[in-house]
Amino acid sequence: MTATTWRAAGDQIRMQASSPVALLAGLIMPVVFAVILHSYSSAAVDPAFAVGIAGIGYLDALIVLVVVSLLGEKQWRTLTPALAAPYGIVPVVLGRLAGMTVQALVSLPGTLLPLALLWGLAPGFDWLRWLVGGATLALATTSVVGLMAFVVLRFPFSPGMTNGLVGLLLALGSLLVPRDALPPVIRQLSWLMPQSHVMSWVRGADAGSLAVSFGLTAVSLAIVVGLVLRLQQAVRDHAIPLEA
Repeated sequence: MTATTWRAAGDQIRMQASSPVALLAGLIMPVVFAVILHSYSSAAVDPAFAVGIAGIGYLDALIVLVVVSLLGEKQWRTLTPALAAPYGIVPVVLGRLAGMTVQALVSLPGTLLPLALLWGLAPGFDWLRWLVGGATLALATTSVVGLMAFVVLRFPFSPGMTNGLVGLLLALGSLLVPRDALPPVIRQLSWLMPQSHVMSWVRGADAGSLAVSFGLTAVSLAIVVGLVLRLQQAVRDHAIPLEA
């Protein structure tokens, strides 16, 4: 299983590393978003703003990569042989998601550089919170967007499937504003999102927030695995087809 997962991760990076759409989504779009937001402020860039903007890049890039990569797997029928293996398609999906996480990490330094050139970094910029928070946020985002992997594999693709998803996850993950500043209903829902706890830590909370984010990330990944296992069993029982 481990070998298959690593191979799938390597294939993901090799095939999609220079995807123009993913690079556009992960680098250019979040910087444009930052320019719009910063037009109302003259402050230098702090870790929270930098990581939040990178988080937008993660969301954009991962949604694109999940759709392109897994839709390709369905269209090319490459998942059919995997169904005959002992572990089925689970290691393939996990490997793909791992490769996507590595690809998405380009947004962390890739967005910080233009932000620093445009507005400079805040005095005493906390590089540790930027680096650890940014890396943890990428993993947390993958675990949540990974739920969409099940949807892409289970149902025929429709261009409207991802409409509004970035905005919804941006708000629930409190990427741009502290969780306490969110409307009451969204604030309550955001407690279920690992991204919101990562952002709380980046904004100065104690390590407990980071621990909660890891726990929620693990739960989210477990849900992804459970859903893919159910899908796999249904396909093996010929209850549903894997159709594009």
